Amino acid sequence: MRFLGRAGLTTFDRTSAHYGLGLTLGNAEVRLDELVAAYAAFARGGEWTRPNSVVGRPGEVRRLTSARAAFWITDILSDPEAREYAFGRGGSLEFPFPVAVKTGTSQAYHDNWTIGYSRHVTVGVWVGNFDRTPLRNSSGVTGAAPIFQGVMLAAERRMETAPFGLPATTILPPTADTAEQEICALSGGGANPWCPARRREWTAVADPLVPCGWHHLSAGRLSTFLPEEYGAWSSDARSTSDEARSTSDMARPHVAREHIAPRTSHVRVRVRPLTIVSPPDGATYLIDPTLRREFQTLSLKAAAPAGPVRWTIDGRVVGAADAGSRVEWPLVPGRHRIEAHDGSGRTAAATVVVR
Repeated sequence: MRFLGRAGLTTFDRTSAHYGLGLTLGNAEVRLDELVAAYAAFARGGEWTRPNSVVGRPGEVRRLTSARAAFWITDILSDPEAREYAFGRGGSLEFPFPVAVKTGTSQAYHDNWTIGYSRHVTVGVWVGNFDRTPLRNSSGVTGAAPIFQGVMLAAERRMETAPFGLPATTILPPTADTAEQEICALSGGGANPWCPARRREWTAVADPLVPCGWHHLSAGRLSTFLPEEYGAWSSDARSTSDEARSTSDMARPHVAREHIAPRTSHVRVRVRPLTIVSPPDGATYLIDPTLRREFQTLSLKAAAPAGPVRWTIDGRVVGAADAGSRVEWPLVPGRHRIEAHDGSGRTAAATVVVR
């Protein structure tokens, strides 16, 4: 609350205990003009400026975040690949120039938002009913985002006649205390020569990455040593990797073995007794009316020493899968008791609510 107050938001009229941890997700009401000014602080490298309706009149300026934090947040919000999983590509959040953008939909669909900034302008859009009645079939990406796109494109076209040096290839330049490094895509540590999947990420210069300790080469074969908490996931990954390698080997029989990535020889983990990994007990799930129902499923997954796991919901069998594999259950409104049963007679249970 103190941070958001420094960011110029003035609508918090309750105590921090009233808002609770949900404040980090936006459970408090804010004003559009103040929220736009707060996002503009990131576009200015972390400096907040009080909004002013008179061009050229200086306003109050204060440091809100470090320049590095502003650059990192901008890099995250302007990454199309980060949005692709949820929103796909080619929609209202795609631009011919870099744009850092965030959508939001409030509880019970009372309103939705899209806020973002380019190198030159910050734009905010609110969509809702003035009488507070919920919106129908409208979320941040379907309601506010198309308007945001139109305003942002128009604002940038207006800037083409101003001395702003369009087109911009970046929103913010990297700061001196940040560096782009290659990391292991699995562990997040600094990539070693045997990490099979890598990507480049921005890191702090003063805080060097710890090298990845999950991947090792032994007798010409890649070995992966996973932390204990990934035991339920490892069998899934191992079987998928084996299938991919088999397909690759059949498709390229003429390729010598030394030119193929080393094969994983083993994955070491310690698996606990039967435990439900997904969903967590007590979770609440909301059916999104703006998304297709066939894609709104709950993954049922358990950690077990070995053997198949049978799943029941409210006493009815909904599927079975090997330990570490998942069963997809289409969301149904109501309160549900989910049980996992293994071949040794053990049972684990979780209760969820779907609205």
